[in-house]
Amino acid sequence: MNKLISILIICLSLACISCSSGQKSINIILKNPVNLARADEIVTLNIDSLKSKHPDFNANSFLIYDDDVLVPFQVHMKDGGKFISLVTNLAPGEKKFLILKYPDKIENTFKSRTYAELSMKPGNIYLDKKFRGSKFTNVTKIKVPAIHTDHDALFKYEGPGWESEKVGYRFYLDWRNANDIFGKKVSELLLSNVGVHDTVAQDDSYHSMLDWGMDIFNVGKSLGIGSIGMWNDGKVIMVSETDSVFCEITENGPLRSTVETSYFGWRVGDKKYDLVSTLSISAGSRLTRCELEISNQPENIVTGLIKSKGTDLLTSRGNEEWSYIALYGNQTLAGPEDKLGIAVFYKRTGLIDITEDDLSYVLKLRPDNGKVNYYFCAAWEQEPYGIKTKNDFIKYLDDTIEQLNHPIVVRAD
Repeated sequence: MNKLISILIICLSLACISCSSGQKSINIILKNPVNLARADEIVTLNIDSLKSKHPDFNANSFLIYDDDVLVPFQVHMKDGGKFISLVTNLAPGEKKFLILKYPDKIENTFKSRTYAELSMKPGNIYLDKKFRGSKFTNVTKIKVPAIHTDHDALFKYEGPGWESEKVGYRFYLDWRNANDIFGKKVSELLLSNVGVHDTVAQDDSYHSMLDWGMDIFNVGKSLGIGSIGMWNDGKVIMVSETDSVFCEITENGPLRSTVETSYFGWRVGDKKYDLVSTLSISAGSRLTRCELEISNQPENIVTGLIKSKGTDLLTSRGNEEWSYIALYGNQTLAGPEDKLGIAVFYKRTGLIDITEDDLSYVLKLRPDNGKVNYYFCAAWEQEPYGIKTKNDFIKYLDDTIEQLNHPIVVRAD
């Protein structure tokens, strides 16, 4: 069961061990506190914490081993700090010992298991309400042109995309600002090849079934899956009317990829807000983590799921912190009998209300010092080894919140 959940250091050794080769090392102990197998778990090591105990730790040159097996890792920045992320498997209740070695100089290249991109027409050639050009070019960041709107062919598949081996997502980088799903029939990274010839924004190839899968979701004007809005005057206001928008691919694999979007002057009623959205995915996971930071102290942020006929609404049992709302059933564009599960995971302490409008089931969340965090996910029955029944989807959801609610206990010696 794939999860995006931070597993931190349980114990760091008090002393560096000098190796005959001149390498030094740090012992790391990981402990799974629950009776549940955890596959492809993200483990996060704080580099400042490592250096506080081992001042000579070289954060620019190191390797991590599980016995004699090299463990892929990724260094990234977050909240002004520097972190190491790696992915590991833990059996129920298992204690695992890793060793971090830092020689004087080393280079490493790991296979990418996540990917994010923002691909657009070069040159800003605009004619008859369309951006012109015969190709898309990847960029790492962009200020969205004020003239840009839906279906004007500026962006490949209409906005940024991000993926793990299991699933791909995108959102519309225009007034709709809603999330969509690419269902995968293969366990591969493939977004770089999706939509490359769809340069006229008409009859896009990914709307039909291909060897790898397709766009399986119909969003319309709803919250789709985990999209962002605000509840105002009895209705959902999407992030539609803004003064300006900046979008950036801030991380791109191998174990984690991230899309950060800054919305300036989001108008809701007679007020304006600045909003930063950070969407990230990790290796082997279906989950997208959504981290929001908003100005001007709004009363709520909302997210949710589209209402679809032929689906069952599911809610988590129990009273623990992490909870979910989910839908399972016939809700894809791949056929009337095709099954898909979608979910949003949220914290009960931040929940104001669960409500609905004509289009969506709505989670009203209370910002904490201007911040809101949640996850969303999709599980398609045509994935390799996909979830094919409602009961199996419920088990996946329950296992996910079990791990979110019971992270590894942290102890540093």
